[in-house]
Amino acid sequence: MLKLLIPSNSPYNVLQHNWPYVLDPSTEQPGSGTHMPIDTEFVQLRQEEIEILATGRREIIRPVREGLARVSVLRASGPNEGLPFIDDYISISEPVVNYVTKYSGVSAGDLDPGLSVHPLVPLKVAYKKLWLLLNLGCIFVGHGLTKDFRNINMFVPKSQMVDTVTLFYNPIRTNRKLSLRFLAWYLLKENIQSETHDSIEDAFTALKLWRKYQEFEDAGILEKMIDEIYAAGRKLKYKVPEKGSDKWGVGLTVNKGRDTPDVDSGISGPTTPVGKKQGWSEYFESPLK
Repeated sequence: MLKLLIPSNSPYNVLQHNWPYVLDPSTEQPGSGTHMPIDTEFVQLRQEEIEILATGRREIIRPVREGLARVSVLRASGPNEGLPFIDDYISISEPVVNYVTKYSGVSAGDLDPGLSVHPLVPLKVAYKKLWLLLNLGCIFVGHGLTKDFRNINMFVPKSQMVDTVTLFYNPIRTNRKLSLRFLAWYLLKENIQSETHDSIEDAFTALKLWRKYQEFEDAGILEKMIDEIYAAGRKLKYKVPEKGSDKWGVGLTVNKGRDTPDVDSGISGPTTPVGKKQGWSEYFESPLK
């Protein structure tokens, strides 16, 4: 049985934050068709090596190599919707050359067993948890899943992925794919990733965007709404305006989706709390054994 360490007085203690990591087997048993919002974060283990040719053209000699640093998987429904049952930071034995904190939300020390305030697990353990969900027939919901699973080196069939990158993409009209941040601003009126990324917030945002997609499909306005999103993107060069600016409120104003939280309620989903490292003293069971 796998156990993770969580300190009793840590801000990451699941009881303190009412984060029920362990799935309730009587009501939350994952299985075929169970939707699982997911997001992963990566750090760089090797930087890209580029050679400048005599013509001035840049040629990649060795591509960047990334390592999985964090994976969060949330509940998609029920009273604990949006709360994680997996939120693992990965212990990496190789030197990290760049934490890319602005995009990963991972800082120096987060992956160090001697310094981290987070529960660390080996990559093999994190992989096995995802592999188990995959083989149970669960459907992953996220943004950019094809790339993420390729980086993890895990094959997930399209039938088990709901990728919001492709949901709001029309390849016939444009090659441009929309960022999670832009979609969250335009469709949900939420300001995410303004300073850094948080995998719990990103996974929950993808879930809400999928719900918005379903709403548009039900109403028969999906193609129209995608056109409107891209029209707004072209005007703003696909950049989210500053909150409080005259352009901030030009996003979607149609009614909410069937389960989409009220965008004016201030609810933007759970995010990882920030706190100081504390002594480790309590254990709790992993949701997947």
